[in-house]
Amino acid sequence: MSETSRLGSVSHRRQNRRDQGIDQRLREKVREAKARGSSYEKRRSPPVMVRGGIAGPPLPLRKTTNSRAKRRYDLTLSVPGAEMRLPALPQISIDLRLLSGVMVAVLGLLIYYLWNSPSFHVEGAKIIGLQRLNSRDVNAIMNLEGESIFAIDPQVLEQKAREAFPEFALVKVDVGMPANVDITVEERLPILTWRQEGRTVLVDANGIAFPQRDQGDSTPAMVVEAFDSPPITQNESALAGSPVQFIPVEMVSAILSMSAQAPDETPVVYDSKHGLGWKDIRGWEVYFGDALDIDMKLRVYNAMLKELQDDGVQPVLISVEYIHRPYYRLER
Repeated sequence: MSETSRLGSVSHRRQNRRDQGIDQRLREKVREAKARGSSYEKRRSPPVMVRGGIAGPPLPLRKTTNSRAKRRYDLTLSVPGAEMRLPALPQISIDLRLLSGVMVAVLGLLIYYLWNSPSFHVEGAKIIGLQRLNSRDVNAIMNLEGESIFAIDPQVLEQKAREAFPEFALVKVDVGMPANVDITVEERLPILTWRQEGRTVLVDANGIAFPQRDQGDSTPAMVVEAFDSPPITQNESALAGSPVQFIPVEMVSAILSMSAQAPDETPVVYDSKHGLGWKDIRGWEVYFGDALDIDMKLRVYNAMLKELQDDGVQPVLISVEYIHRPYYRLER
């Protein structure tokens, strides 16, 4: 073998060894790269979108809290194919708990202002429909001065007015903003005066009694001088929230009929023993008992009186308490 052939063979073998070493190093690097890639895949698996075929289980979506994300708006112009991009606006995320807390605080301050503001405090009620009473007396009892308009209950005021003023047949309370209270009333019309043991009350056609507020006020000309309490007393008839039935309605009608027959300026009298009657100015007393059949009793009385006057008899007592057994007395 020549020297040239021997040197070429040696050079070829060296080249083969270098190539093998390079291949070996490349294979090691590939294996290391594969190992690193495998561990990275195990450590992090990014979401994969699959189009077509059978997709795997859905991956959970990650909630983003970027409150600074901006939304882009494009405005189409009248020129075909031309658009104008408007400035992007940030999307603001509002905390509902914080918002509700702010609203509660604002409402609390508003309620405090409305409750304590002098603009919503009542100075007094406007009374409509008064005849015998005056607004000053009613406002003194209602005591609304300085009261907040939001603390006023119309039904409570109506009940209070009825209890304090039995002469009110009708009471209606209207409350308006900012501080208006209107009380509309209808007063009872007294038709007779009941006097008993130094106490005077007025009575309407339904037998409802109410006090005489002012001694200077005019009173009905029809007067009953009572020595005993009427058949229906206040304690027996008074109910919560209802007017006081002082005397029966039938008794009121009987007193009206008797007053028309009695002499002028002669009061009707009442006691529990003889009932209703009067003291005639001609010198005798007459009694009719209860209020039943009062018209018939009056006719019997007039017939007896005419007969006694025709006979010249001066009685001291005439009783028609029992319509079938009337009698008279000449002396006590």
